[in-house]
Amino acid sequence: MNVLVVDDDKEAASFIKYVLQAESYRVAVAHTVAEARRCFDEFHPGLIILDRGLPDADGLSWCQELRSRCETRAMPVLVLSAAKSVDAVVEGLNSGADDYMTKPFHFIELLARVDLLARRQAA
Repeated sequence: MNVLVVDDDKEAASFIKYVLQAESYRVAVAHTVAEARRCFDEFHPGLIILDRGLPDADGLSWCQELRSRCETRAMPVLVLSAAKSVDAVVEGLNSGADDYMTKPFHFIELLARVDLLARRQAA
């Protein structure tokens, strides 16, 4: 499965890519929503890992945009964010995210959640 990682923290994005590739996922990385849009059209991801706080837009706005389009409505989106409040998590899920993880996180948990979303997508 192709996974698009959208995170402005280049070190975190690189490590997420490394972990997912070790599990046989094909991974592309973008650091802004504009980059993600371009990458999306070329890479055709089956799942998106999306940071909430991006330099050019709120990741949740892009998530809502994805949900509004027929061709991406069912695509799994996992939001990563430093925003940990219950309100922030609820807002993320209400924006259309399938899952929400707070930073910092354990990579084994991230991988388990990605695997779960990938299995659901394949079913």
